[in-house]
Amino acid sequence: MGTFEPGTLVRLRSGGKTMVVKPASSITQLPDTLLLLCEYRAKNRLVQGFYAVRDLIPASTAPDGERT
Repeated sequence: MGTFEPGTLVRLRSGGKTMVVKPASSITQLPDTLLLLCEYRAKNRLVQGFYAVRDLIPASTAPDGERT
């Protein structure tokens, strides 16, 4: 199982929104945890949450709702 660097696009194994892994410097460090802070946009607002590393896989597309 790999680790995810800040800025990496990920999504849940079960599907769902594409999220961005946030850098550890933007949060208070959680010692000895396998949780990652991820962020995605929903209804014109940013939603942040902690997700277990084992439940995430790399995403190869732009975040949902984002135009390139």
